[in-house]
Amino acid sequence: MRSAASYTVEVADHAAAEAAAAETGAHAGSSRCAVVVPAYNEAGGVGVVVAAALAGGIGPVWVVDDGSTDGTAEAARAAGAHVLELGRNVGKGGALLAAARTLDADVVVLLDADLVGLEAAHVRALAEPVLRGDADMTRGVFRGGRWRTTAAQRLTPQLNGQRALRRTALLDVPGIGASRYGVEVAIGEHARRSGWRRCDVALEGVSQVMKEEKRGWLAGLSLRASMYRDILRALWRGRMGGA
Repeated sequence: MRSAASYTVEVADHAAAEAAAAETGAHAGSSRCAVVVPAYNEAGGVGVVVAAALAGGIGPVWVVDDGSTDGTAEAARAAGAHVLELGRNVGKGGALLAAARTLDADVVVLLDADLVGLEAAHVRALAEPVLRGDADMTRGVFRGGRWRTTAAQRLTPQLNGQRALRRTALLDVPGIGASRYGVEVAIGEHARRSGWRRCDVALEGVSQVMKEEKRGWLAGLSLRASMYRDILRALWRGRMGGA
């Protein structure tokens, strides 16, 4: 059994999350690469993602528990992950900011907590171009998995959350702490403006559990509407130059 570190960050707002995570970071240890899995109420599936990420062997795996109430942190620890617990939900962007401020890794691989079909080779394929210096960011693209998520990715590949990039570059993304579900758009817009070298990585057989499946139709649709609102807000901010 791998030993897993655990940190709890009580947050009142995004600025507090950043400050508390920075204070914790001195104790988080360093490595060249780390995997970061932001998770909110994903106890049922996060362990599978952690297992695949650990099998990839590229570095430690950190799950950021974004104020979950269903035992996500415990499930992540049981699977062998380190856990950064946020005292309240700050959204996906805020969770990634907290991780970036906490860790010392040069490169971070970002994975969603609800993936299906993820394998060790996928994790390595995301990390390697950035580790070699061939790309500033990689972005996963689903192929051959569940038809709904594969079709959605063909229409909006910029929303895929599976990425690798330098941790300092992630910290430079304007408004990331407040972007919530718009974080992928915020990263993409910053990458476009900054001229990052980008590389798409096919993730054969990988897909996601739909929000409506996880939360039920009404709650899932409400969550999806919130997600689109966050995406549009991040897109507007990005096109306005990060204002």
